[in-house]
Amino acid sequence: MSETNRLFSIAGSPRFEVYSFDFGWGKPKKVDVTSIDKTGAFSLSESRNNDGGVEIGLALNKQQMEEFAQVFVQGLESLE
Repeated sequence: MSETNRLFSIAGSPRFEVYSFDFGWGKPKKVDVTSIDKTGAFSLSESRNNDGGVEIGLALNKQQMEEFAQVFVQGLESLE
């Protein structure tokens, strides 16, 4: 598949409230969504601090992660 036709998978939602689940041994300290897809996966959940934030998980190879980090930082800087 070419880069212009690349597929990504996204799992989760901040509305699932995954940090509020308690199966009898207490609420989770950390939640991760796993995937058999080695790269190109994204997961979303509410912040574990319950402060209205969002946790985003990414599964990218090293080069893609470095490129993503640069674009992400530029996006944050543009908000200032």
